[in-house]
Amino acid sequence: MRVLVAYNPVSGRGVANKLGGDISAALLQVGCDVELLPTEAGDPRKWLSPRLKQIDRVVAVGGDGTLRSIASCLVDTNIPVYHAASGTENLFAKSMQMSNEPRKVAELVLHGKVKLIDTAKANGDFLLLMASVGFDAEVVADLAENRGQSITHMSYLMPCIRKFLKFSPPELSITVDDANVVKNQRGWVVVANSPAYARGLNPARNASITDGLLDVVFLPIRSRCSLIAWMFRVKRGVHLHHKNAIELRGANIQITITTPTHWQLDGDAPSEKNATTHLDVAIHPSSLSIITS
Repeated sequence: MRVLVAYNPVSGRGVANKLGGDISAALLQVGCDVELLPTEAGDPRKWLSPRLKQIDRVVAVGGDGTLRSIASCLVDTNIPVYHAASGTENLFAKSMQMSNEPRKVAELVLHGKVKLIDTAKANGDFLLLMASVGFDAEVVADLAENRGQSITHMSYLMPCIRKFLKFSPPELSITVDDANVVKNQRGWVVVANSPAYARGLNPARNASITDGLLDVVFLPIRSRCSLIAWMFRVKRGVHLHHKNAIELRGANIQITITTPTHWQLDGDAPSEKNATTHLDVAIHPSSLSIITS
């Protein structure tokens, strides 16, 4: 079996570098033909896609951003991917119960089940987990402007403080499969392919990565005080019971924003300048093969 181990050299402050080597060694011990490849900045179609022609399996070593970059080249290829996580949140690996123990990874690459999951695109950018407009997107944009090569949970502290002190909820409208469901309301909207979200908040807790649909959650927020109130509800898992919360499912979601506003996908800023007045998210059902236990 030919396995490509693609690792992010800076993920986890160098943890992925060592982990990639250890996983490669474990795969060699069980008879796999292994190529170890560091990820590069920029379009993965340029540095990754040419290496996939003779590959049977891919192991992505790094955080959720590393996985998203690698997986974007594997859509509709029938080449399954396994995520050996070494990032900050590792939302995908946690939600799929994926280990990063080298011998376990090698065992699953050889003998694990292959499962199809949904992916999506937001304004043309590939996503696995979710996209959003609101306070979280403002924090992500701030972090992207001020981050170093590697981040920790503490890296989010100052962006959270700065954006909270200046926070003004965006005014937006939402259309789900051509039906207008929110019109010119201020708040936070999450379009989710998966229930996984940072720090276990999980605003779209009912989302499924295999149902062929996107979950849309809108929470009306008009001030910093209401933002705090909604965050407490989300943390307790009771926000969707509130009479003003909106939860819907659809295949195509359009969000129109009154003024240019930041958005985020899978916890990262988009590839291009991300202040926008329009966000289109579309599901791509059963498009990515993953390896599971």
